[in-house]
Amino acid sequence: MGIKQDYFKRRGGQLTEADNGRFNVTQQEQDRHFFKVPVLRNIVLTYPYFHDGSVDNLADAFKIMGRVQEGKTFTDAEIAKIVAFLATLTGEYKGKPR
Repeated sequence: MGIKQDYFKRRGGQLTEADNGRFNVTQQEQDRHFFKVPVLRNIVLTYPYFHDGSVDNLADAFKIMGRVQEGKTFTDAEIAKIVAFLATLTGEYKGKPR
């Protein structure tokens, strides 16, 4: 996690076991900091975001991912369009009520 910027350095704090990602399952170094990406259906309902639950706002999650994964800074208007699109993927949610 963090192709263009170091997510963990940006987040601050100590690394946790959860930060190891798939490495915790496979014990293969190439899997360290790799995480399962959830489906986008109902994404606006399934916060908090990231493996560590550090972000509870979808717009902020996209801003962070744009920077650390792509090295891009999205405008507020671009983020609003992305979040509006993702909201169209919302259906009946059968998880825990928020």
